Amino acid sequence: MRITTLTLSAVLMTGSAAIADVYIPEGELGTVLHLDRSFNEMGRIEGLDNVHGLAGAPERGILVAGSLSESTPGDVAKPAAVSEEEHAAHHGGGNTAKPDAVSLVTLVDADSREIRRRIEVPGIVHHVGISSDERFAAVTHPGLDAVSVIDLESGQVTATVATGPIPEYAVADPKTGNFLVSNAGNATISVLDPEDGIVTRNFKLQGPPKHIQLDADTRQLIVSESFNGTVSIVDADSGEILDRFDIGGELHGVAVDPDAIWSSARERNLVVRVDRSTGERLEVNVGPEPYHMARVEDALLVSSAGKPELWILDPETLELRQTIATNSTAHQFAVMP
Repeated sequence: MRITTLTLSAVLMTGSAAIADVYIPEGELGTVLHLDRSFNEMGRIEGLDNVHGLAGAPERGILVAGSLSESTPGDVAKPAAVSEEEHAAHHGGGNTAKPDAVSLVTLVDADSREIRRRIEVPGIVHHVGISSDERFAAVTHPGLDAVSVIDLESGQVTATVATGPIPEYAVADPKTGNFLVSNAGNATISVLDPEDGIVTRNFKLQGPPKHIQLDADTRQLIVSESFNGTVSIVDADSGEILDRFDIGGELHGVAVDPDAIWSSARERNLVVRVDRSTGERLEVNVGPEPYHMARVEDALLVSSAGKPELWILDPETLELRQTIATNSTAHQFAVMP
């Protein structure tokens, strides 16, 4: 069954805000590259810990940065960095956390780039989501098969909730106030209530989900089923699979607007655009291992896992407009209107 098109609010939720700055985590270096609305480099946030997951809370004026470094409780000054090989292992298996290990979630002032607060959470953090009312952050712990909920007002961890094996991504649902969490280890989506700190339901997919995006108006969840090379469109309320696009090879990031879906076909070194009304696709080799991606203004941003670069593409033709050198592999983008 062919899906309906997305509305403008969905575009805003998936990173196509009319005016936005972009923040790019640079992994083990502990830095975040700041790009302005024209993708000019504006400097870097420094002093973070192996930052991979990043999300923005615009009304609070903060960025929430997760860490792929482990330390013992109370010893946050000496984190043990997770290597790229260990990071890859977290994509493939859960329950690898060290006993009593913690990592840091850092709240950063987006304007001044100053660190406001550091919060200890159990285990490393992969990705970060922010609730629509900006009250909560959800951080995924692939090594614990769990997600921690942080109250952004108090800076306290209010719950660490078992969702499923290898939780990858958490996106906010403004209608329900919940988070939708992708669990790559058992091909499920968990609905997480951050207020009560419980999973209210799970629904099954056909393949292991990694990156996901939600269109709140049409109640559709766009899912990158990484290892079976498929992007699925799922009813966010019933869990029914509405449509599937076979991209091929191992996938990673996904982006969406009213007209198209984009996929990082990492294994095949391709960026793929699928027309949502016709299913017609365009595949372009921009560079090695396309990785994280986002639709921002009139561009498609894609990072590379194969070299320290960020590509600015034309979203229609996938023509390369600009290449930005990063100091390390670029991970979860945060877009701040």
